[in-house]
Amino acid sequence: MSILSRIGNVGLVVATSLVLTIDSAPRAASSRADHQAASSDAKVDFVRDVQPIFRRSCYGCHGAAVHQGSFRLDRRSDAMRGGGGPVIGPGNSAGSRLVFRLEGSQFGPQMPPTGALKADEIRTIKNWIDQGAEWPDEAAGEASLPPADPNAVRLSQALRAGNAATIAQLAAEPKIGGARGEGGTTPLMSAVLYGDARTVRAFLDGGADPNARNDFGATALMWAVGDAEKARLLVERGADVNAKSDEGLTPLLIAAGQPGAAAVVKLLLERGANPNVDAPTSTAVFSSAFTGDDSVFRALVGVVQPPIKGSIGALAYALRRGCLACADMLVPKMAPKEIETAADLLTPPNGDARLLSYLLAHGLSASKKDEKGLTLLMQVAASDGATTAIVKPLLDAGADVNATSTEGFTALSLAKLRANAPVIDLLRKAGAKDAGSLLAPQGVASPAASPRAAVERSLPLLQQTDVTFLRKSGCVSCHNNTLTAMTVALSRASGIRVDEEVADAQARGISRFLETWRERALQGVAIPGDADTVSAILLGHAAEAQPATEATDAMARLLRRYQARDGSWPILAHRPPLESSDVEVTAASMRALQVYAARSDRAESTRAIASAAAWLATAPVVTTEDRAFQLLGLGWSSANSSASKGAIQKAGRALVATQRADGGWSQLSTLESDAYATGQALVALEQSGALAPTDAAFQRGVRFLLNTQHGDGAWFVPTRALAIQPFFESGFPFGHDQFISAAATGWATMALALASR
Repeated sequence: MSILSRIGNVGLVVATSLVLTIDSAPRAASSRADHQAASSDAKVDFVRDVQPIFRRSCYGCHGAAVHQGSFRLDRRSDAMRGGGGPVIGPGNSAGSRLVFRLEGSQFGPQMPPTGALKADEIRTIKNWIDQGAEWPDEAAGEASLPPADPNAVRLSQALRAGNAATIAQLAAEPKIGGARGEGGTTPLMSAVLYGDARTVRAFLDGGADPNARNDFGATALMWAVGDAEKARLLVERGADVNAKSDEGLTPLLIAAGQPGAAAVVKLLLERGANPNVDAPTSTAVFSSAFTGDDSVFRALVGVVQPPIKGSIGALAYALRRGCLACADMLVPKMAPKEIETAADLLTPPNGDARLLSYLLAHGLSASKKDEKGLTLLMQVAASDGATTAIVKPLLDAGADVNATSTEGFTALSLAKLRANAPVIDLLRKAGAKDAGSLLAPQGVASPAASPRAAVERSLPLLQQTDVTFLRKSGCVSCHNNTLTAMTVALSRASGIRVDEEVADAQARGISRFLETWRERALQGVAIPGDADTVSAILLGHAAEAQPATEATDAMARLLRRYQARDGSWPILAHRPPLESSDVEVTAASMRALQVYAARSDRAESTRAIASAAAWLATAPVVTTEDRAFQLLGLGWSSANSSASKGAIQKAGRALVATQRADGGWSQLSTLESDAYATGQALVALEQSGALAPTDAAFQRGVRFLLNTQHGDGAWFVPTRALAIQPFFESGFPFGHDQFISAAATGWATMALALASR
């Protein structure tokens, strides 16, 4: 998820994460029986039964005046959109983040903070959600807004399209620069997004108000912080450097999180920007640490008033970005409890634990536990990157080797999920006792007669759960949505029938979801999952040939914001295999820019793509996910040169060399072959041009997939990632292993669709 939405306003501590690429789930969720019982109660009326509870108990923190975590419950559009991601979940109280926060503290502090709601009040809210969370127009709380000016709309469209003749014609209209277009966006604001500095100056010279706000409280300066020339023009013409959007963000907060924006940050500070603003999702110091721009970080730390708000997230992400000097500036000013909280952002499911040694050297206690009873030792053991060098200091410091979490995990059981022999041996030597396996039974395979037959029985299941997941979660996932879109597209191209009505409805639903995030994206707030999720959604969109829109423009612009100086996009979580590879997110982000970068951003995007391609060519690869996406990335960036083709063939041979004797591939070298890794490898080999479906190695992989499919069309793959959000049933088999199994089924089906051509 966006790390800006992971850090809450109260002390900026770790809050419930809403990451979309989940492949794990807690073992303690609301029972199906409770869910069904709640759903069977009498019809709930929102105005009579629910709104009074919200007004009495929630508006104080999530109302018009204050909306902590960027979440409001007084206005329908904001409530349904959620804060850092969907919260209510119409039709799905069993997986509703709102219900989980009302009922307990498993996924963040229980709400309201003044005391829990009465049992009957919680039951009323759950029933309302299960009945569809109906919220009538008359109680929506939406302000009445003036209609959009047709000429302003046309001018904004012309700016986006780069239509010089139409721009010149409409720009001559009196007062057009300040007219309100769609969403209240003025042509001046559109010029900031899509025009050059000369165009922005022309609108200002024509009298456009630099402080005009759109319907979301954004100003032109907030959108201009990535361009020093445009930002200076606006400031010189009186743009308010302390204007605050409905997200609680100021130009300085947005600029601080923009790589390469040091000049803009300096300009804003010189003009009186307040560095101490505490937004619902960020602070300036935290944002600068997140980008790894040490010059901006130093400038801000030098002017903020102590205590430094956002220091917990800032410490963790300064370490992630390799700025030890930044971390050294923060640690002396932080309490031990704050350092403990920062550790949660460096260990699974939020990080791979490799940087934990810094915090241990600065007072972090080896006995630390989180709210689920997960110890540091367990969190380290849950990392694919765990080594004895990371584990041994914890054991030496007295970590309890046999501690058990509330979900039944031990350090040894988590290490065994990865078959991490060195760590397993070290834990056993330290006295770790074997417990029951965390692996669920996988059932019995029922091989299909042919690749086409296998695809024909898996597609309906994938499309069905594609719909269910989007409806229940309100958000877009990699495992159930993006991979299904890619599977549908490849199956269609292979002449296999798909449910086009469902495919079209899902594509339209995902387009609407992107549109709800456009304004946040323009202010630097990403969809949960950051570049990993944004790029994945755009990959699925591209597979289904969805056109570019203003929403995809904003997402592509956001992706450029997250790119590191070396050309990569670093992963911000550790939930393998879906969300654990810098190579994967870099290749996917590069491809998303190729397809959806706005016309006006073409030069910057071309540079970003070239930088990513260069990084991918020499990136270290360890897992099958790494190898597959390096190969896909090389294929996407290829210019048909002999050198590019040579690099693809070399990477393809390296991936084929890791094929197992059973014909499959494994996610890690220590694990057994599975459908996720095998399908992914075959797709990468074929789509990059490294291997044809008729090749013997490809056919061995096909046989492995055919022999491991279940009769319902699914493939089973066990999860090895720690949960980060509430679990709910999507209709896919295998219970708590269903999300990674759905992803595996998507990759396997794609591979078999290619074999069916």
